[in-house]
Amino acid sequence: MTPQQIDYHLEDFTESGYRDILQLAKSKYRFERFGTSELEPHLLWRHDVDFSPHRALRMAEIEAEEGVRSTYFVLLHSEFYNSLEAEAVKRFRTISDLGHDIGLHFDASFHAPFADQLALEDALVFEKSIVERVFGGEVGVFSFHNPEIGGALSFDADTLGGMINAYGRDLKAKYGYCSDSDGYWRFKRLSKFLEGGETYGQVLTHPEWWTPSPMLPRERVQRAIDGRAKATGDWYDDLLLRLGRHNAR
Repeated sequence: MTPQQIDYHLEDFTESGYRDILQLAKSKYRFERFGTSELEPHLLWRHDVDFSPHRALRMAEIEAEEGVRSTYFVLLHSEFYNSLEAEAVKRFRTISDLGHDIGLHFDASFHAPFADQLALEDALVFEKSIVERVFGGEVGVFSFHNPEIGGALSFDADTLGGMINAYGRDLKAKYGYCSDSDGYWRFKRLSKFLEGGETYGQVLTHPEWWTPSPMLPRERVQRAIDGRAKATGDWYDDLLLRLGRHNAR
């Protein structure tokens, strides 16, 4: 099957589509935090923020309006945003203020190769301390970024560096898994997953894929790139204006 013949279900990946899927999820499951001991059917709902804190905040607002909480994983080594700049910090803190949890999205390939698990945990603890210092609150869970790279999936202990491992062996054994990685449903469409009768589920979404109107995945990536470029240019222009300096063009 060629890419042109694949149904990417682009209509799913909109703000209104996201609200619809939350309402479906609420009708069947509880939303729980990582580390829960809840026995009733429930979901661990998570977001790996690879591209856009701006889209992450919009999703967090929709979730707050729907009365559910999720976990947002901050990536310290993104190619698309600087998690330590003022605007990103402001958005992640607002996400936390809305009642959501902040986790660490850990890029093992940035640090790899690891001599052993202790070396991995040392890097995890270091990045955990940064996220806690910058965004406030305790970070109790992490997820690997691009887990196929850097040998990350070989480290499947349930806890590492004092945090729950979202790819830990017990979680993988107990919870069904649904992901929108690469801008489409990699394993099963989320609506079908929610209707499929799983007792426990871990749902992974990436905020950059959920836009006001349907777009192809690469177009959504470009949207994030262009938005970031415009914001940087606007920041520069505003800075010179506030300083009373001539903006030579």
